[in-house]
Amino acid sequence: MSQSTEKWENVAGLDGIEFVEFASQEPKKLEELFYQYGFAKIGKHKTKNVTLYRQGEVNFIINEEPNTFASRFCKEHGPSICAMGFRVKDAAHAMKYTLSKGARSIENQNDPQSHSFSGIYGIGNSAIYFIDRYQNLENYKEDFEFSAPTDQVGLKMQVVDHLTNNVPVGEMQKWCDFYSNLFNFKEVRYFDIKGEQTGLVSKVMKSPCGKIIIPINEPTDKKSQIQEYLDEYHGSGVQHLALLTPDIEFSVEKFREKGIQFLDVPDTYYEMIPERLPNIDENLESLKKLKILADGDNKGYLLQIFTQNQIGPIFFEIIQRKGHDGFGEGNFQALFDAIERDQKRRGYL
Repeated sequence: MSQSTEKWENVAGLDGIEFVEFASQEPKKLEELFYQYGFAKIGKHKTKNVTLYRQGEVNFIINEEPNTFASRFCKEHGPSICAMGFRVKDAAHAMKYTLSKGARSIENQNDPQSHSFSGIYGIGNSAIYFIDRYQNLENYKEDFEFSAPTDQVGLKMQVVDHLTNNVPVGEMQKWCDFYSNLFNFKEVRYFDIKGEQTGLVSKVMKSPCGKIIIPINEPTDKKSQIQEYLDEYHGSGVQHLALLTPDIEFSVEKFREKGIQFLDVPDTYYEMIPERLPNIDENLESLKKLKILADGDNKGYLLQIFTQNQIGPIFFEIIQRKGHDGFGEGNFQALFDAIERDQKRRGYL
């Protein structure tokens, strides 16, 4: 989540991300993964096979209900992020406004087993639901039975920092326009990354409330990291989900103890940090041991690390911000090269 305080006209009344919804043919594996990440199962839907997991202010939903939007999405994409819930001031207004701007409605009234929320189709025909009762988990109290305290600290994941999406060649601008036209997102970053054999371009879109950040990637080559994702996922979707922590060393140590696998970083990377970030106030040996990346400028820096693929081709990022609202631009090349090396090992390139 960007630390910038700049805001602009919030036409749809956005106020952040309420939940991320997952679907899988093997939901128990998802549940085990969420436990590894420090999430607790706090509630179960009273009439549907839908479970709520929570840590900090991050809500994950596993939807196992058959014959629903989620089950159909899973059939097409495999293990996936099928939906996200946007917090809004007035769900009816958000729905009416986005439809007036050309959004496509998800007709859940004809699908009684699906959510009762109003929503629209997003990238890759995933769902964006509008939630206007989100204080104190108000949205869940009618339909869920709570089985654990809702104030779960876990491994110190606080909020969703950003969700990065992958789309095919030529579609990045279309989806940037989607977020701009419907919600008044603004483009705040542009990247053009080239590896030894492949590349990508990316634009970062930010909501007017400042709480929803969506980078959108498209490949520049027929065989690339982005294209491999698109092939495996059978279309566009969330490439990775970034979770914000106030103490990345603590979080990553615990993740590693629980068996979470991260992308490897060569030791030589850490030799460059003092020159790149003269203002960094970290134990570099600890960062090196844990393989945590660092990036920033003269105003501040961030610390980040990326897991290997965890849910189909989807991976996670753990990020800590210290006065810096970027996305690790200085690390993109190192990350890109690491993934490219892995692709070569697997024979994809």
